[in-house]
Amino acid sequence: TSITEQLKTKERKMVFGLLQAITRVSQDVAPKNRQSVFNTLRRWKQIDIAITEAFNEAKDNVKYLTTLEKFIEPLYNGTPATIVDTLPALMNSVKMIHTIARYYNTTERMTNLFAKITNQTITNCKECVLEGEESDSLWRKDPLVLIKNLYSCIQLNDAYQEQY
Repeated sequence: TSITEQLKTKERKMVFGLLQAITRVSQDVAPKNRQSVFNTLRRWKQIDIAITEAFNEAKDNVKYLTTLEKFIEPLYNGTPATIVDTLPALMNSVKMIHTIARYYNTTERMTNLFAKITNQTITNCKECVLEGEESDSLWRKDPLVLIKNLYSCIQLNDAYQEQY
């Protein structure tokens, strides 16, 4: 934001106005110098537009991704069962972003978002099954507890594929 704020300052406007005035003067400035200043102004405008567009894109992306925060949190701190409960709301929010967001609704960004959601869901299931232990301890676990945890992961997978 500090860059966009600097683009709006009085000093920047004065320098820009001076450079524009130089391009309009016909006799006091050599044509080569006027052309150089004109090219600089054109490039400056292009950079100004690119910075403003990038700032607006970032602001828009933050606005929409923030709406996902409360639905993403269970992927990191919840159980497969709590993720199943929040999955419909998460998917509705993702659909809303795809429909409304000006910048974030590209195929590439939506694919990356779904990949991250999927990967974290898998990580959550792995943590549920292993219960914080190393994978080589899997075969020493109580079979009933293991089956219960695996079943909750299967239910999550089914719910995720149904929502997707």
